[in-house]
Amino acid sequence: MKRIGVLTSGGDAPGMNAAIRAVVRTAIQNEMSVVGFKRGYNGVLMRSKDERDDFEMLTARSVSDKIHRGGTFLMTARCLDFMEEKYQKQAVSNLRMLGIEGLVCIGGDGTYKGALALNNLGMPTIGVPGTIDNDLAYTDYTIGFDTALNTACECINRIRETSDSHERASLITVMGRNCGDIATHTALACGAELFMIPELPWSLEDIAERVKWGVMRGKRSMIIVFAEGALSSLTSDIAKICADNPKLNEISVHHITSSQIAQIIEELSGHETRATVLGYIQRGGSPSARDRILASRLGAHAVNLLKQDKGGLAVGVHNESVIDVPLANVQDGAHVADLELEKLINVMAVMTH
Repeated sequence: MKRIGVLTSGGDAPGMNAAIRAVVRTAIQNEMSVVGFKRGYNGVLMRSKDERDDFEMLTARSVSDKIHRGGTFLMTARCLDFMEEKYQKQAVSNLRMLGIEGLVCIGGDGTYKGALALNNLGMPTIGVPGTIDNDLAYTDYTIGFDTALNTACECINRIRETSDSHERASLITVMGRNCGDIATHTALACGAELFMIPELPWSLEDIAERVKWGVMRGKRSMIIVFAEGALSSLTSDIAKICADNPKLNEISVHHITSSQIAQIIEELSGHETRATVLGYIQRGGSPSARDRILASRLGAHAVNLLKQDKGGLAVGVHNESVIDVPLANVQDGAHVADLELEKLINVMAVMTH
């Protein structure tokens, strides 16, 4: 191949710029030119009035001073139209018009589905895992996960101090709609007493009882890490809890927020509980050294695969070694909670005086 493309799609993740940089500089070393597409698959569809808003030629200078920057300088967006075959065919036509022979797609599961569709239409694609959720089953880690974890830990360290000063429990919501890896790893790293994730069933009654027990054993403060998708594994009957407790009557069971979860825990435990949502702060910031290294390794490997005329693959890491698997197999096997980490968190969180 003599010319390839690169894009970032879906949610941004720290380390995406490092991955783009690795793609560009590895390609140049292999005497290949690179076209960078803006706003993910929207750029490939070339809908802007000015083509400079859709794509640009990338050089070694284009990616200078980028490895340490968060976000993605190519920008990112979701493209619902790309789920339709007619737009996928249009994209292939546009890529070929530019002389592009292969495409590197940096993102998560949705990005990979678009990459697989293009590959099936004859445009070789390589997927690079850029998502803070760490929710791609084939790879041990995704680009951005380590940085998001460190950001969450830094925030919780600060919350712990004020929580201890006020002698309260703090419920901290972290990202993770379908995958609780951020919550689990953060809970262990921050010494959290409790955590709730989508993969493991939990009840409000049990959480409240453990908070109450912690207070009885002399705990001044408690940290509860709550994955944003953890409500999917909740076993409690919230309507009944609210009906049985007059102070909770105003809670709408149709749209439960983390603040309301904290309110219910406070009412059932008798201990002051406050909620904090970290939100998009977890996606921002300079990527960690680990994410920069991972992004560089995976970006370079993606280009080397295209150089060998290989496509339809996703790169990743397993046992610290770089791997590649078919895009169609990236979610083989259901994502499950790390029970070893769960056990360790509970051991470390023994609530003693």
